[in-house]
Amino acid sequence: MSVSAEGDRIVTVRLRAEQPAGAVFALGWVMAELFDPRRRVSVVARQPPFDPDRQLPLATDLGADQGLLFLTAELAEYLHWFPKLARPLELVTRQVRRERAAVLAENLATAQAAQEADDVAHAVAAATKLGEQRPFSETEFFDAVVTLHQAILDEFADDPPRLSAYQLGLALSDLAWLAFIAPPGQETAASRPSALLGLFARGNLATVQTLLSGAGAQLPSGVSSIVSRSLENWADWLDVNSTRIRTPGADIWADGAQVVLDALRMQGWVWRSALIADPEVSVTPSMGAWVQAGSAIARAAGKITEGILRRFWPLVILGLATLGGLLYLVISNLSGAEQVWASLVAIAAVLGSGGWGLSSALSQSFSSIGYDIWNAAKLDASAWNVTWLPAMAATAAERTRLAGRGVAAPQIRKNLDV
Repeated sequence: MSVSAEGDRIVTVRLRAEQPAGAVFALGWVMAELFDPRRRVSVVARQPPFDPDRQLPLATDLGADQGLLFLTAELAEYLHWFPKLARPLELVTRQVRRERAAVLAENLATAQAAQEADDVAHAVAAATKLGEQRPFSETEFFDAVVTLHQAILDEFADDPPRLSAYQLGLALSDLAWLAFIAPPGQETAASRPSALLGLFARGNLATVQTLLSGAGAQLPSGVSSIVSRSLENWADWLDVNSTRIRTPGADIWADGAQVVLDALRMQGWVWRSALIADPEVSVTPSMGAWVQAGSAIARAAGKITEGILRRFWPLVILGLATLGGLLYLVISNLSGAEQVWASLVAIAAVLGSGGWGLSSALSQSFSSIGYDIWNAAKLDASAWNVTWLPAMAATAAERTRLAGRGVAAPQIRKNLDV
């Protein structure tokens, strides 16, 4: 609320809060979690394990029922910015209230203190008064989520940046969670290694990157390009290590593939945190990220030099042959050390002036793109700062292939990464 004075009057104006960047993307991510129970669990198990008798749970430690209640609370916060979606949201929250009543009833049955039991009983009674006598139904809950999803798409149909941001939340969650290892006899198309490799194939990755670009101001400034570069790092890593993910000649997971999937789950949360401007995840490059970016630039400079020499080697050889012939003529036809040195000094002066002119022209040309090179280096360093590759030991050949693509093998702490 804004308060101002106009003469003898105090004028108050109610101001509407602005939707924060990343809210629509987070909405898509939460919707994906609500629709797929696998995505509601913690990415990694706590070490040491979480002890409910001595620790209050983090959001990732909540059980399936409590986690569903938490996600629905998050959903209501994001949809607060879109009042027109209140009715389809009510379909979801109605089902969740039934689940809440069941959780409270279970707590009541196991309560130890009479006061606690009395408080929970009042809560259960309040839920019952709301007309939630029917038990929770997963089928009806999923139907409500699908209905809400369609309503969100309809709401954002005339707003391309919001539509892209919402779909990006769904697509990036799929990228991190869709592939999985199924128990024997329960395999599906998504439970095979080809599904993971297909997610990072050129076509699918281009779709995700298009959504990143199309979201525009719906994402924090500058983060979309950082996440896009991080996606490329993952695609290159998977391409080089594809033989370590699936068995050669068969679409079957190789030993240790679960390590890759666990790292991808964690990577998805890092991407999510960056795209919602989570203060716990910084995109400011660390020293290690700058080292990786500097190494990539050095490799790029070497490739450019190699390309120039490979394409224009006749001119280089001709120039060197001309210079060698000129020096030979000077030394063989002149007599006396003074004449030879005087001629060499004159040749050096001519070459120096020509070289200075050439270097001046090159300097002016490169100075015009120096800013772009700096931006590219900063982008690469920022991307490495949010890239979480699997902690798997690499052979010398794999490290060479990764280095050729500008991808650094992750540092492994042998006594900690188990």
